[in-house]
Amino acid sequence: MEIHHYTRASTLPLILQSGMIRFTRSDHLDDLLELPFETFHLSRQAYFVNSWVKSTNEKSGQWYRYAAQHRGVRLSFKCSPFPVHKLQIDLSRPYKTEDGMVKTVGLRLDDARAPFSRRTMFGKGFVLMPWADEKSFGDDVLYVEDPIAYVKQFVSSTPEITEITGGSRLCRIKAAHWEDQSEFRFTLMAIRGPELTYDDNPDEYEHELLNLIENWYLSGTGAPPPEVPFIDLPMNTLMLDHLTVTLGSGISEKDRDAVLQAIELYAPKAIVLESAILAR
Repeated sequence: MEIHHYTRASTLPLILQSGMIRFTRSDHLDDLLELPFETFHLSRQAYFVNSWVKSTNEKSGQWYRYAAQHRGVRLSFKCSPFPVHKLQIDLSRPYKTEDGMVKTVGLRLDDARAPFSRRTMFGKGFVLMPWADEKSFGDDVLYVEDPIAYVKQFVSSTPEITEITGGSRLCRIKAAHWEDQSEFRFTLMAIRGPELTYDDNPDEYEHELLNLIENWYLSGTGAPPPEVPFIDLPMNTLMLDHLTVTLGSGISEKDRDAVLQAIELYAPKAIVLESAILAR
């Protein structure tokens, strides 16, 4: 599965230097009909998206919209650039309810497969939630005539409980007028987390997270979405040896030099190509 990501030339050095790819919160995306739902317990702001295409042929629309009108670059990988981790987490503690009952609150994962490690999962202001399977993390977008009507079959919500079938499918439903993009999309789901850096003090972070979970449980509202507008997810840096970078036909000499210098420093085995589309 070959995938391609169109972006501005100035973004590529940042990606290569940091080893991170940015996921944007769904309410910051171009399409105002993205994830057209709100429930009693889940907000569209809990979803974060990173977009690619699978078409090997270059797409002028992608160059124009996402790569600065052919002045940017296209990144290409033969498969997902994100590593798969197995998460073993047992984070819990007892607490007493208002009626005196003792219950347990927390988070437990038993070898859950996820495209992030424990230290990435526990971010500053957010906690990432693993999907049920790898395909839920990355798959094709489905284009429909009426996204609002279509998603209703997957969401059922009352003040007591919210049920969602298909999980990440909600993140991959778009209006038919976007169909020319032929989008392949990686998606993350996150809840609000402590405003702390996990690596600074893991015990303090986990204690504060349990405080938050307990408060959410007692209030009956469920976990709120993060306030952060984006989340940066680490790549598998070994994938940089298999990276292909295509330079847009309108890229400036300054941007070309910056891109080539970044590739030489951080991805010297990458292949560099010129765009086949000679846009004016």
